[in-house]
Amino acid sequence: MKNRYSARFFKGIDKMMFSPGIDDSTLSLKKNVWLGGLGGTIAISGMTLLGYFMDLPIIVNYGFALLFLNIPALIVLPFLKKNIDLIFFCIQFILIWVTFYFMIKMGGLLTSAGLLFTGISIMFMSTSYQNNRLTIILFATYITTLIATAMLQPKLSPLPQMTPAKNLLFFTVNFSWQAGYTLLLILNNISQKKKLAEAKQAEAKRLKELDDVKTKLFTNITHEFRTPLTIILGMARLIREKPEEWIEAGTEKIRNNGKDLLNLVNQMLDLAKLETGAMPLHIYQQDIILQLRYLTDSFSSLAISRNIQLLFKPETDHFLMDYDADKLMHIVSNLLSNALKFNKEGNIVGVFSGPADKSERKFMITVADNGPGISPEHLPHIFDRFYRIEGDSGQYENGSGLGLALTRELVNLMDGNICVKSSPEDGTIFTIVLPVSNEAPLKEMARLSEPKEQSVAQNHHTARSQNIAPEAIPEESERQILLIVEDSPDLVDYLEAVLKEDYLLEFASNGKEGLQKAFEFIPDIILSDVMMPEMDGITMLEKIKTDERTSHIPVIMLTAKADIASKLQGFERGADAYLAKPFNEEELKIRLKKLIELRKLLRQRYASMEALPKSDDQAIKTEDAFMSKIRSIMEAHLDNEQFGITELCREAGMSRAQLYRKFKTLTDKTVNEYLILFRLFKANELLSNTDLNVSEVAWEVGFKNLSHFSRVYSERFGHSPGTRRK
Repeated sequence: MKNRYSARFFKGIDKMMFSPGIDDSTLSLKKNVWLGGLGGTIAISGMTLLGYFMDLPIIVNYGFALLFLNIPALIVLPFLKKNIDLIFFCIQFILIWVTFYFMIKMGGLLTSAGLLFTGISIMFMSTSYQNNRLTIILFATYITTLIATAMLQPKLSPLPQMTPAKNLLFFTVNFSWQAGYTLLLILNNISQKKKLAEAKQAEAKRLKELDDVKTKLFTNITHEFRTPLTIILGMARLIREKPEEWIEAGTEKIRNNGKDLLNLVNQMLDLAKLETGAMPLHIYQQDIILQLRYLTDSFSSLAISRNIQLLFKPETDHFLMDYDADKLMHIVSNLLSNALKFNKEGNIVGVFSGPADKSERKFMITVADNGPGISPEHLPHIFDRFYRIEGDSGQYENGSGLGLALTRELVNLMDGNICVKSSPEDGTIFTIVLPVSNEAPLKEMARLSEPKEQSVAQNHHTARSQNIAPEAIPEESERQILLIVEDSPDLVDYLEAVLKEDYLLEFASNGKEGLQKAFEFIPDIILSDVMMPEMDGITMLEKIKTDERTSHIPVIMLTAKADIASKLQGFERGADAYLAKPFNEEELKIRLKKLIELRKLLRQRYASMEALPKSDDQAIKTEDAFMSKIRSIMEAHLDNEQFGITELCREAGMSRAQLYRKFKTLTDKTVNEYLILFRLFKANELLSNTDLNVSEVAWEVGFKNLSHFSRVYSERFGHSPGTRRK
């Protein structure tokens, strides 16, 4: 409570002492001098009243002399802006000599009622000046007066009315107010140090935030450049090696991704121009409804490809007003491309326009959708440069984070304003309000160029035809199944070109689809991007690694975020390898090959019928649990000759294809082969450790045909069951 009142008091002093144009050091000096003067004035007033009631006119006169110097200075101080230290140095210099005069009049040091303490208070106050020369001059003056008073002591006579009792009383009073004044200065010093410490912390925090912004800036810039560069470099290599196959398609992909890079650079340059006021406006009087209709129609093909209904509903068929057509194209195209990009199939995106009021002095454009919406914590930041919405997994939605920042700046350039309303349940509504005037030259609307932001259509991954079907997987295929999860169709084309000869390929355009296909196909290995719509790669990775159907599958993450923190997050969720874009083709192939080979080492562990040795590796523990579960199911039905893969799949909760793919990976055996081998090893144990005869053992392990049992047993162990029994 005391700290709170003290803080309020000093905050009030700061407000009173502040004057426009003064710096922090001057403000601090004014505050310290004023506090010192206030404390001294209160104490001097008390001393003067006490002198009056005790009939000591000399004390009263001394008090009035000090108040005459102090009070005007306190009144004027809040209005001073410079030379404060010199002004108050002069006042204190006079105070020292006034005190010296009254000490002589009262008979010297010992009979002057403690006036010598006034000089000490002046010494304390002089520390506020932060001026060594002025402080030394005051100190030297004070010492000089003390020495002079002491030297004159033998010639001085005390005043008759200043009795020893009164002298002692005033000594005590003056010493006490000096102690209180010292306390006030100490509290003020503590407050200033605390304030200074807080200022340092605030500055350190500001510098850290600035550093974080710079780091985020460069990270996001490099992220946006990495995927197009991967495609450009990869396609250039394919064109060089196989020109007859890739010269046309490859150059087109290089051209498209080069345009994407140029668009990103142009956005950054446009933002820089807007900040410096170097971007001009080309205002003409045109029909804004026709412009908006054309812009909306230019996105119809993208809307159809995503199965999204795109509507344009103006309040009037025509509306003439002054505007910059190119700037409006950037604004509306960016909002539409975002609405289509982040909406799901079957949703609606609408563009509504018309006068914002009856006076028709403002024109309103609304882009609305019924998509997933934006969480309240993200809304205040969506117009910030390079800000992207972070998902539950800590990964960001696709996009550079420049589009909305540029949109806001362009709207502001045209003296308009933009706002957004959104919630995860109700979708998102962007509203632009532009001022209406009809003063610019009239211009007929020419055919517009395609919006730059429509390049997002190139990034929409259309569904590929399925290369393989789970039921059609050859049981002894020489090629491994590779699932590629990537939302950039150009990058998918490149990966397919370099990997199709070595693997059976299956594709997914986002993490959600990738997870479904991982469960469906049980691939030998997965190659996945990190940042994707619907479900990002990290979330998909975590679900794959925690599901017993897919936990054994090695996963390589492709990422444009090559920083250590992103890699550590992926490894923590179970990633087996990370490759930063742009990647080397040979490195990718070697990583894929080696990870598949490492998984084959597990076969040695699970091929044996012995008890599984303990392991500290979490991945191995997961597979151990799966194999132990399968063995337990087999053992529970060991004597059932009819128990086979169909029954095992039902009890394990997996499809035939899923169980086959996982089992083949872990044991290099089919389920039927493993079941027969499991029965034979159990038979071997029974023959060695029990008194059961051969026929009884055969029945116990599910063989009803004794000759068949003897034959397969002999093939496995090199001797007959009877020999083992003996």
